[in-house]
Amino acid sequence: MVVIGVVFKAVLYAISVVWPLYDYDLKVPSPDARYDLVVLRGDAAAFDDFSYNIYVFPHSLTPEETPRGKQVWMTGIWRDKTYLVYSGYSVPMFRWAGTNAIEIDLDDLHENVFEFHPVTGTNYDSAILASLEHFHK
Repeated sequence: MVVIGVVFKAVLYAISVVWPLYDYDLKVPSPDARYDLVVLRGDAAAFDDFSYNIYVFPHSLTPEETPRGKQVWMTGIWRDKTYLVYSGYSVPMFRWAGTNAIEIDLDDLHENVFEFHPVTGTNYDSAILASLEHFHK
């Protein structure tokens, strides 16, 4: 019974590494080039919308730039939520508002945000402030 439980957990972990599928979308350096904002776009299934993850990494820890659209394995630094700023189905529009400030705008009728971390800083030289605005036309 114990072996079956261990095998079952291993299978679930393996599935979680490859699903949902996340593709590398883009990297935007901060104005002072000390940080990098990286966006991953998730494709859960044919019956679900895209989801988005926005990470802010110190430049020295930014994962190697990957060609746009290439699949990212959700392991290591991507699975760790230390650098995650935003995660959700709402399509984000974002910009650096300063050397350590980010503005994220959501243009959706129904906001669908999984996670939002407005202040990060434990692993940075200085805190990164993020603001989230919701508007729709």
